[in-house]
Amino acid sequence: MGLIKIKKESAKIGLALWFAGMWSWSLQTDSLELAGNKKQGLIIAFIVLLINVFISTGVILFFMTLANLIKRKVTIWIFIPILLILFSLADFMAAWVPAVLWIGPQGRIDSVLPLGSASLLLLRTPFIFSSRLVGFYGLASFVWVFLYLFIIKSLRKFSVVPVILLSVLSLIGWGLYKKPNGHTISAVIVSETLTERRPPISVTDENLVLFPEYGFDKIDNQKLKNRIISASGNTHKTYFIGSMQVYKKSRMGHENRLYEGNTKEGFTTQQDKYRLIPGGEDLPYIVNIALRATGQNSTINYFSYAKSVIKGDRQLTNFEISPGVRIGSAVCSSIIAPQDYRTFTKNGATILTNSASLKPFNGSRLFAWQQQSYGRFMAVANSRYFLQSANSASAYVFDNNGKKIIEVSNNKTAKINIVSNDTVTIYTRFGEVMVWLGAFSTIVIILLHYARFEGRTKKYIKNFKKWLST
Repeated sequence: MGLIKIKKESAKIGLALWFAGMWSWSLQTDSLELAGNKKQGLIIAFIVLLINVFISTGVILFFMTLANLIKRKVTIWIFIPILLILFSLADFMAAWVPAVLWIGPQGRIDSVLPLGSASLLLLRTPFIFSSRLVGFYGLASFVWVFLYLFIIKSLRKFSVVPVILLSVLSLIGWGLYKKPNGHTISAVIVSETLTERRPPISVTDENLVLFPEYGFDKIDNQKLKNRIISASGNTHKTYFIGSMQVYKKSRMGHENRLYEGNTKEGFTTQQDKYRLIPGGEDLPYIVNIALRATGQNSTINYFSYAKSVIKGDRQLTNFEISPGVRIGSAVCSSIIAPQDYRTFTKNGATILTNSASLKPFNGSRLFAWQQQSYGRFMAVANSRYFLQSANSASAYVFDNNGKKIIEVSNNKTAKINIVSNDTVTIYTRFGEVMVWLGAFSTIVIILLHYARFEGRTKKYIKNFKKWLST
């Protein structure tokens, strides 16, 4: 029993260290300078970190407890598939529950914060190709199942099973969707800062220029030449994508508006950002209440004016630049929302892009690694080229197989040929099926356990009454 207790404590410590490490970048963001009070910001960030670690660790331990309930009830060959769907739900819940906790007045109930997902351990390996079949959280489940089986001595010899299964699924995922079938186009990506923009980009035969988030601030059709110039006159149409801040006199905050257009017609379409970062662009209810209770109204006003984003009324939609070439473009925060890019692709996007501004993360290498890992997932799971342009971070391109074909930083641009693709992966078509199966199985397991417990309780009460009567 002592050995079992030690293993349980080691598992708790290991989980807590993992989630603490993955969330540690939150201690160096510019949110620490809330209302000019860095000490107050650090205290808030540390509390948020502790709460997120506690919740995420608790979620995984809860599902390990569920696994223990059924461990001796079924054979190992039934047990392992059950574990895979249970832990896919566990990884999802560890990303979803913190997001719900930190939800604000403009938050979305389907937002997630998968910043401690076990998928991060596999997104830079060939195992990522299995995500085309099992999705983001399904991929994570193989890590959790391997660890669960490995730490239980009697089951350790079976820990190789999820590895073998994952290898087979990865080979299938790679083989089915490795070759894009669309058009080759020329694109330009941009790395710059909010205060040091690139000189006007001169284009000739380029098809697409992707600007960072806020890359069109203070730009209109008359000033468009400050950002992009057509060297070929009107003989070629180059499309561009970027966003700008639009302030409203009627309310605090600003709209983050995604603009699309071309060198012949200027700006043609616009869409307001729909997915906001909890705590970054939308002040959580719980933080708002805490700040008001402690008389920190100046902090709330600062956040509302400087950081708050006014959410758009609908999800972003695809942007077509030529027949068969449709761009699914999001602004920054959708990079941690796999469902957004899956929706773009399911609705016909053949190329995926992200316009980001990562200055708030103060150059965190950990967050940069996480952010690019998610970009690689979007590319591979949906089998699409993925492009990012960014402020205060690198711009990069992944091909549909997750190979980084170019990366630039330090106020540079890069021209690259990319290939569209309209093949639909199993993940794109059906989504996180393993999570839904996990949810159904969890409900069944809990109901059966409760029914057995209730049945035993009634039996004990009946026997106790019988004993009293004698």
